[in-house]
Order: sequence, then C-alpha cells, then structure tokens
Amino acid sequence: MAFICNVQQDVGVHSGSNWERLYQENERFIESGSAYFSQAFAEALGLVSDIELHDPNRGQLRLAAIASLLDHAIEQYATSIIVDADTGLGDYHDKLLRDSGLNFSGTVTVLEESRAKGFIPATNDFVREFAKIFDEHGYRALMEHYLLKVHKVRDLVSPMPDMTGEGASSAVWQDLGWRLTASFADAMGFGQAIAVLNATAYR
Repeated sequence: MAFICNVQQDVGVHSGSNWERLYQENERFIESGSAYFSQAFAEALGLVSDIELHDPNRGQLRLAAIASLLDHAIEQYATSIIVDADTGLGDYHDKLLRDSGLNFSGTVTVLEESRAKGFIPATNDFVREFAKIFDEHGYRALMEHYLLKVHKVRDLVSPMPDMTGEGASSAVWQDLGWRLTASFADAMGFGQAIAVLNATAYR
C-alpha cells in the first residue's frame, strides 16, 4: 500500500493490463471500506434496538464498535482516493466514464434509470446535484464528497456519548439513533449512486 501511494505516474504510461491491475489493487480498498461501513450501519440499527429495549450497556458497546468500524472505513476510502491520485487511475477512470457518455445529462439519465429499477432511493434534487458535482468537478470530487458524508456519521459519536451515565435519557438516545441511521442512509445512498455510475462504464 505504501509503495502504491508514493509512486507518481503519468496517465499515459499504463497499458490496458496495467490499468486492470491498478483497478484490482484499488478495488480492495473500496471493498474493505464498504464492508466496514456496512457493518457499522448494521451496528447502528442494532443500537436502535438496544435503545428500544432499554439496554444501555449493550448500546454503549455498539457505539464503540460503530466508531471503530467507521475509522477503518474512512482509512480505506481515503487510501483509495490517494491511490487514484498518485497512480493516475482516477484521471483514467474519469475519462472512461466521460467517454461512456456521462456528461451532466448522461449522468442524470443513468441515475433516473437506476432509480426506476429500484437500485437507488434518489430524489430529483439528489440526481441533479450528484450529476452537477461529477460534471463540474469530476469523479474524485464524488469520492471526496462521499468521504465527507462518512466523516459526518463518525462525528455523531465523537466524543463518545455515555449511555450509562447519570442524566442519560431515553429521548436523547432515541434522537441519536435516528440521527445515526439517517446519516448512514444518506451516505449509503450517495455511495450507491457512485457504484451505479461505475457500472455504466463496463456495460
């Protein structure tokens, strides 16, 4: 990982096989990040259950697990962004997407088709804002925007709330559970839209 992240390469020097190798190497970071994120989301849903069952001790353990899992997810996603930048893979991938017809209107069409199939729960405003970010700022901006959303989820448990201390009310913890699940869903929806965009390049 350190070797990959510290090598500066020009986009034009890679052959097709080298691009494929870079994709495979970087995909491991994305997959690991997504696995950690999904597990953290599952723990957040479990936290809602703990709150409803008035089990603050188990809820406290879940909060710690959520924080740790998100830290790992953030590390993996951030590494992927660094690899994209340092190897030229990000610029290559951006061009591949645009050559596939993903300008603003093309991106809107793809996301609307995916929404119609039930792949993403996206509003019209979301679709247009997502397409605008990609059209004006590129694929890296999408990834950075997604990472900010994951950080936002992590910030909800930093500093770590105390569910077991004096003054901890069920209403406060219910609010936290709602905010966590809403933020997780927001980040996941954006990540799914990125995945849809990526799939388009390989149709």
